Amino acid sequence: MLEGIDSYFQIREKGSTLRTEVLAGLSTFLVLSYIFVVNPAILAQAGMDPSAVLFATILVSGLSTIAMGLWARLPFVLAPGMEMNAYVAFYVVGALGHTWQQALGAVFWSGVLFILLTVTRVREQIIEAIPERMKVSLALAVGVFLVLVAFKLSGVLTFTGVRVSGIGSVVAPAAITMYVGIGIALAFDRLRIRAAVLASIFVATVVCHFLGIGAPAKAAEVSRGMFAGVWRLDVGVILRPSALSVILVLFLVDFYGSVAKLIGLSGQTSIQEGGKVPRMRQALLVDSIGTTAASFLGTSNITVYVESAVGIGAGGRTGVTAVTCGILMLSCFAIAPLLHWVPLAATTGALVFVAVKLFPSTRELRAFNWGDLLALALMQVCVVATFALDRAIFVGLLVYVVGQVVRREPPNRYALISIVLLLIGICMQ
Repeated sequence: MLEGIDSYFQIREKGSTLRTEVLAGLSTFLVLSYIFVVNPAILAQAGMDPSAVLFATILVSGLSTIAMGLWARLPFVLAPGMEMNAYVAFYVVGALGHTWQQALGAVFWSGVLFILLTVTRVREQIIEAIPERMKVSLALAVGVFLVLVAFKLSGVLTFTGVRVSGIGSVVAPAAITMYVGIGIALAFDRLRIRAAVLASIFVATVVCHFLGIGAPAKAAEVSRGMFAGVWRLDVGVILRPSALSVILVLFLVDFYGSVAKLIGLSGQTSIQEGGKVPRMRQALLVDSIGTTAASFLGTSNITVYVESAVGIGAGGRTGVTAVTCGILMLSCFAIAPLLHWVPLAATTGALVFVAVKLFPSTRELRAFNWGDLLALALMQVCVVATFALDRAIFVGLLVYVVGQVVRREPPNRYALISIVLLLIGICMQ
């Protein structure tokens, strides 16, 4: 049986082991388990039952992630996107005045749009239009994004909304926890122990509780109300003119966010084959079908999670990582209360460690021309300024197309389509 698993997932071919893949899946789960606490809390602001959102979050995240592992055979995990649940709760419902049922209808139609583009291969062609050197820049952008997340959670940087507003405390308990996590991860990595990320999270969790961080808090529970959001979506929302922009924004944010993560997180690893993500179409279908299913179950769009980087940083290279994480997600029906013992601050050191692993090597940078370096620099500035990966792609593609025009080369048509779509989405946000 073990030989069959190895052959199907190409574990040894990817330079990994079954033990490494399972540990990578556990590491990823620990880092993103906060979504089962945070997503119900955010969507409750839209009037939804937290227990119903918890049920939908666990089920759609677990099944979609397992599907990603079994069908696409890739180590990426999926869950409701934080940028989209906040958009639904505070803008679609809070500002525009839609009901949460209508908001779920908008999620449904954005998922349908995903499926149509994936089946017709348009989405793949747009992704393949991203130049190879920009993929390296995109990997760096993901790394910078992870560092920002870590610094925000640790309090090293302060934010106003999603924008960096200043320096926080570099000696606060959360910051000290981050330093310990980084140190443990670097030490294990130096010793060539593949459990560096997992060890970082476990040690940092102990430090958190020693310093008084992350006391258990009551969250949504598995109760009779957990089915309150099932099949409550309003598909007729598409007939409301004000909902059209909502559908497009949900689609664009998820679309380009997933593109950034699939390409950026797999860069510089054996996951890619010939510079491309294998079985991309299957991965995209899992993403799009999962979003459609999420609307029926009672939660916002699912997306590939940037925290997949933790499992990849821990050595995960195949779908076994995703399957392991997906099974653990489904187990949250029973172990949800225990997740509060792993505070968000305990994951910051692992996030920084993984981010550094995504940075390009000096050899790669030497191959860049001035246009490539300009795109790389502007993309990182954009990530810091906007806290958004989709806008970083917009800037990179814009520099790329302008460079083609200057060199009197015919612009890449799918890159142009991407620029137009991104610009429309940015203007609507």
